[in-house]
Amino acid sequence: MLHINYKIEAIDELLKENCILARMYPLIPYKCALIDYFRMTGCFTKSDCLKIQDDALLSSCLPDIEMVKLFKKFLVMYDIKPQKLKEIDTVCKTTEEAEAFRELYHLPGVKRIRANLYYRSGFRSLKDIASSSSEEIMSKTAETIRNENLNCIVPLEKEIKTHIAVAKAFTYYCAD
Repeated sequence: MLHINYKIEAIDELLKENCILARMYPLIPYKCALIDYFRMTGCFTKSDCLKIQDDALLSSCLPDIEMVKLFKKFLVMYDIKPQKLKEIDTVCKTTEEAEAFRELYHLPGVKRIRANLYYRSGFRSLKDIASSSSEEIMSKTAETIRNENLNCIVPLEKEIKTHIAVAKAFTYYCAD
């Protein structure tokens, strides 16, 4: 498993209703209290948070063990299985394209087709995604699909907002 470590401030970016899976919604009301708790206890990164015992999280602001388990699932939900990255060398034609795909594959749900669409639309890094608006990404991908007659669809707004949030967490809040 490829773990991406980020600063705890990224939790505020990642735990938003418009970009998180519905099963994680119950965590949203606790995000600020969790960030404050982690700062107070000297926990500054995702890796630090993963070391915290369940009983310590229960004494923070989380109401029960189910919420603690949900939070721990949230912390690892953007980790990448190595096999996801293995296909890159077989689908990319150039070194530049392969490097871009290696970054774009860090986004949840992004594989060959979506990475190719982003790449051809000019989004070649997590920083490109993080610094763009959902409207800009939707517009550029729609234009690319139309101009190049690609057999794919424009990403949904929630998907794009998730990609932007994750890209921000992994670039602006990177802990490694």
